[in-house]
Amino acid sequence: MQYRLSKTVALGIAAALTFGFAGSAAAQVTDSVKTTTTTRSKTTVTSSRRIPVRKDESGITSTESAGTLARPNADSIRADSIANAERMRQDSIANAERVRQDSIAAVERARQDSIAAAERARQDSIAAAQARADSIARAEAERLRQLAKGDVYFRLGAGVSMPRDEFGDAYKKGFNVTGSAGWHKWNSPIGLRLDVGYDRFGVKGTGSDNANIWSGTGEVTLKIPQVLAVSPYLVAGGGVYRLATSYSGSTSTTKGGWNAGGGITFGVGMAKLFIEGRYNNVSTELVKTKYIPVILGISF
Repeated sequence: MQYRLSKTVALGIAAALTFGFAGSAAAQVTDSVKTTTTTRSKTTVTSSRRIPVRKDESGITSTESAGTLARPNADSIRADSIANAERMRQDSIANAERVRQDSIAAVERARQDSIAAAERARQDSIAAAQARADSIARAEAERLRQLAKGDVYFRLGAGVSMPRDEFGDAYKKGFNVTGSAGWHKWNSPIGLRLDVGYDRFGVKGTGSDNANIWSGTGEVTLKIPQVLAVSPYLVAGGGVYRLATSYSGSTSTTKGGWNAGGGITFGVGMAKLFIEGRYNNVSTELVKTKYIPVILGISF
């Protein structure tokens, strides 16, 4: 009886110790978990590490977590999409503005070039009109000079003189010098002229006497219609001839005679060139003295 009681007590004590140790262990585990949780919570809340903060172009503020990646959410994706769309819109506006400015500049350059070309054309037209006006003014001044001087002109020429018929049997070819003063109204085909000429011929054979002829004649001139810059004309008249030849029968003699011929005047302006030939017939005592001077000269 006493043995059973002792065994019962021993079992009770053992059970009590077992439950006590178990509770203590459980309490220790619970306290350890609480302490760990508390420690972690305190570490998270009281951490002194700075978290980077970033603000993008659209004005949205975001934070960056060190060591971990934040999971994107719908608001963040929407904000990024709006920011990208805004940047694209701004870029499109900037490009459109550049294109518009370039187009305006191109149009302005084309307008300036057109104005410059029109101005050049206007200046060229003015210059051409001025040149035409100057030409007309010069022609009018020339006409007025002709009217002012009463269509009076002077000529000086020289050339070869050729004896003809019996006169040519005694004398050989010589030379002629002639000076003239004329009047020819610009709008009339008929004009008048006075000539003073000198002809000299060398004698043929063994003779030593040369033939010298001075002449003073008056002629009527007839203009022929001008062809390009060439003005043909005819001339005829008569006058006195003073001969100093053995052929005339005396040392010197003065006789009457006549002449006829023609020529051409060419050139423009006040001074013109001319070529003329005239047949001269002098009534000398024995036989007639005949010769043809052909001269080249200037008329002014």
